[in-house]
Amino acid sequence: MGLILPENDFLSEIRKITNENGIPLIFDEVVTGFRVSPGGAQKHFGIKPDITTLGKALGNGFTIAAVGGRKEIMDLLSPEGKVYQASTFAGNPISVSAAISSIKTINKIKNKLYTKLEKYNLRFTSALDDMATDMKIPHQINFTASMFQIFFTKKPELDYDSSKKADAKKFKKMFMALLKKGIFIAPSQFEVVFLSDAHTPNDLNKTLDAYQYALKSVKN
Repeated sequence: MGLILPENDFLSEIRKITNENGIPLIFDEVVTGFRVSPGGAQKHFGIKPDITTLGKALGNGFTIAAVGGRKEIMDLLSPEGKVYQASTFAGNPISVSAAISSIKTINKIKNKLYTKLEKYNLRFTSALDDMATDMKIPHQINFTASMFQIFFTKKPELDYDSSKKADAKKFKKMFMALLKKGIFIAPSQFEVVFLSDAHTPNDLNKTLDAYQYALKSVKN
């Protein structure tokens, strides 16, 4: 459903309900892991899940995935436990080396990294919002940390149902226009745009110019 921020106390209530009923709480941090904070969304929101899943952000783009959690849960997996698990890239030396290097680098620069990404994202989304507003294009922009997404709709994007009502045809038109200008984003409003430490102010300005061109195509 794209970038939808949780309402106040939503995650803490989920944690409370799962604790009361003995239900494992799983955080899918494939998107949010290392992009919201070094400890992912769970660190950002102060919620401790029972199981966490991570994807290629763990290895800075290399093919890797990971699952971790409470000891009593992880001990159920082979070779210690009776639940068999395996994967093509399990223990792959290149991917694991990339992950270790990524984590070390993130921890070394984290105090500057996330402040920079949040500042860039705020600057970018504010400019994007101004552009769409000036063109009188109905839109909503959701953003946090290093992630953002624009939805073409008049109403706030709060959940799955509201995200489905955003104009997907306009988004596709914007995507194709951005592609013509050399900017490749995820081709669906139900995904997310990411900023990274590699992006420079010049990159952001070039991308904003491309968005201005793309928004004009949406308006027309």
